[in-house]
Amino acid sequence: MNRNSVLAIAIIIVVVVAGVSYFYYKEGIGTNDVAQVYAPNAKLPFTHPLTRIVSLLPSITVNLYALGAEKDLVGISTYTTYPKNLSVPIVGELDTVNYEELLNVSPQAVITIPSYYPQNVITKILDMGIPVIEVGQDNFTQIEQQILELGNITGTQNNATEIVHWMQTSLTYLHQNATRLSDGKRMSIFYLLSTEGGYWTAGNQTFINDFFNIADLRNIANETGYYTVPGSVILNDSPDIILLDQYVNSSVMKTDPFDQTNAYKNGTYFTIFDDNYFNQPAFRSVYAVQWLIDEVYNTTVSIPSFPIQLADNPAPSSF
Repeated sequence: MNRNSVLAIAIIIVVVVAGVSYFYYKEGIGTNDVAQVYAPNAKLPFTHPLTRIVSLLPSITVNLYALGAEKDLVGISTYTTYPKNLSVPIVGELDTVNYEELLNVSPQAVITIPSYYPQNVITKILDMGIPVIEVGQDNFTQIEQQILELGNITGTQNNATEIVHWMQTSLTYLHQNATRLSDGKRMSIFYLLSTEGGYWTAGNQTFINDFFNIADLRNIANETGYYTVPGSVILNDSPDIILLDQYVNSSVMKTDPFDQTNAYKNGTYFTIFDDNYFNQPAFRSVYAVQWLIDEVYNTTVSIPSFPIQLADNPAPSSF
């Protein structure tokens, strides 16, 4: 479940345009002549790197830019903030697609993640003769695999290998430092994503939960995915650390049940510095873990510099 999907549901009138049947497959991009969905880690039929790609998630666009494949983007989605000033048509809008614009940009493939867009949207894209490539991002392992897959798709395998090595090295170092700093006393944490319709949080099998494990913290939200937590759970578990999304007013900490938690009493609650680093699963999420460890343990932990020179600096300006 994506946070943006919770906030809004868009309605779109579908523009049906004929005459697009499987052009790119017949032009030698792939070996089949029926557009289909390729699941994460599936063997792709493309015979050479793609040069016209639509990214339907901001996090995927972030990783494509880092790989040096920005030039191959012909369509992106709303809420894309990195790289800055990216001049590419917007095709994806929340959980819908502008089919007319999608046809105009003539992509060789659309890239998204499983279950983000409704099945009727995916079916419509396939009916237009455009393959859909799905990539995973539920944890850091999947993010790293996504980067390798995107590297294969765009012919930027060397950059992909360097980025994944940087991620693995940095995360290992951060976890070692967090384990040392926690000294066997694993603190509990709760992440308040939103207060719209309840206390939204991230539980098991989310990449946010990976943040906590690497930082040697215990997530009190032990159900799967993104869901609302009753106030009684927050009160009973009384987390040592509370993390607030940047769009959550910190005054919530002065209300029940938060004002009775260890985090409130000890002043150990923190507002994240940038929602894009925390809630867009991409290589930049490494910096979110670094920030979390610095805040929770009141320290400064350094990681290696990002190995690829990018015009738009990937590190937070405060680092």
